[in-house]
Order: sequence, then structure tokens, then C-alpha cells
Amino acid sequence: VGIGPNFAQGNRMPTLLMNYGVDEFSVCLQKPSGASGYLTWGPTEMKGAGKHEVATARVVGKHHWVTHLHNVSFRTKNSDMATIPCNSASGCAAIVDSGTSLIAAPGIALMQLSQQIPQIKEDCSNMHELPTLHFMIDGQPFELPPQAYVMRVTGATLEANDIWDVLFFKPKIRKLDMCMPAFMQMDMMSQFGPVWILGMPFFRYYHTTFDRKNEVMRFARAGPDCEPLPYSKNKTESLLAIDHSLDMKPMDMEVDAMVPPTLSGMIDFPY
Repeated sequence: VGIGPNFAQGNRMPTLLMNYGVDEFSVCLQKPSGASGYLTWGPTEMKGAGKHEVATARVVGKHHWVTHLHNVSFRTKNSDMATIPCNSASGCAAIVDSGTSLIAAPGIALMQLSQQIPQIKEDCSNMHELPTLHFMIDGQPFELPPQAYVMRVTGATLEANDIWDVLFFKPKIRKLDMCMPAFMQMDMMSQFGPVWILGMPFFRYYHTTFDRKNEVMRFARAGPDCEPLPYSKNKTESLLAIDHSLDMKPMDMEVDAMVPPTLSGMIDFPY
């Protein structure tokens, strides 16, 4: 819809933000299934707090909201022996994108992360055993609890070998109701390192402000009603302390509502 930091690649037509003179906007999604999300034009005011109480990340992309990502890990005893994604000096590139349903990451990184945690049970019965996901965005520490990176997928899928099965035979309908990681594989390289996408799970826990004029993104903790709460890297309290009613409940996702990344076919260098 034209809410990138600059012109789209190969297109000099003004974007939506340019047409309306918007230099700053914010996105936040409420946590409960089916709850509202918010796209707010203009600066964000945080009651009793200033911009020094948000985490700020530099935007290094020209056409997408891209910043640096380092040290993605679950910090478990198994992670001490495992290879940590994005732990090199150059790290990875993180696109912060509210239009992607899940967290997209390189296949090798997903394999490395899977070695650090127990297998997620299909009935979500071991949510309490799962660790918090930690990572650094442009030098600032962030975390996502299991409720953010585990989803319960519901719905139905059509099982057919080819179009003839659909036209002439009765295809099988497979009903889904199972828990799985809220990750999808996307193998793409950039000048800033392997590309990740922080999608909707991220926006359920972090109120994110995009600033075109200053070329930065600002992150606050998302409150129960998506109100921005002060971010502090010195606090050790869990993000779940904001809303105890959501403890140990995975993110609900309809299989038909899952939106894959739309960047892969049009992504460019530089970003």
C-alpha cells in the first residue's frame, strides 16, 4: 500500500505516505485471536514517557524497513553447543513487515534454532517447557515468549495429487488443529547478510513506529490495548507480565489467513 521508507524500486510515482505528507506512522496488533490491529498516522505519544524510553534502530534499507539483526537464540543449555544464527560481526538483515503472517528466516537458521528447544507438541501441552527467544535489533536486546513463536493452526486443506483429482474425483479434506512453530523458510541473501522478516508475531508484542524523516524505527512494548509502554533493556520482567490472561496460549492462525512474504519476487539491492 506504499508505506515503505522511500520510492518503490523502479517506480518514481509518489507513495501513499508521500501523497498524504506522512513522515511517521505506527503499527501494533493485539494478541487475542481475531482482535483488532492499529495503523496510526503521525507521531506516537507515550503517557509519562519520552523517546528515550523506546528502542531505536537505524533503517539501512531504501525501499524496505530493514535493520541489523544479531544473535538469535533461545539461550538454553542446548544453545551453548549449537551454532547461533546471525552471530557474526555482520549479522543478518531484518525486514520489519506487518504484512507477513509469520517470522521468515533462512532454512539453516531454522535448523539451528530447532536444535535448541524441545519438539513442540501438536496439542500445545508443553508450552510451559519452551524458552524465550532472544535477539538483538541494531544492538538493542529483544525477546519473544513461546506465545509469540508458537501457533495453533486450524482450518482445512484439500488433498489432491493434481487438477484431475479435483475435477473428476472426490478429494480428501484434511482438517487441521495443531500447534507448530510460527516460522517460515525464506532463503535470501543481501549486502547486510541473510534476510529475516519479523512479521505479525513481532507486532503483537512490540508497538513499532516507522520514521521516514529520521530513517529510524522505534519500538515500545505493546500493552493489552496496543498502547505503547516504555521499553527498557534493563528490565528482566517478561513481556507476558503485561497480560496474564494470555499465559501459555499459542497464537491462533487460520490456515487460509496465512500470508507469505511478498518481497521475494521484487526485493532489490540496495534494500
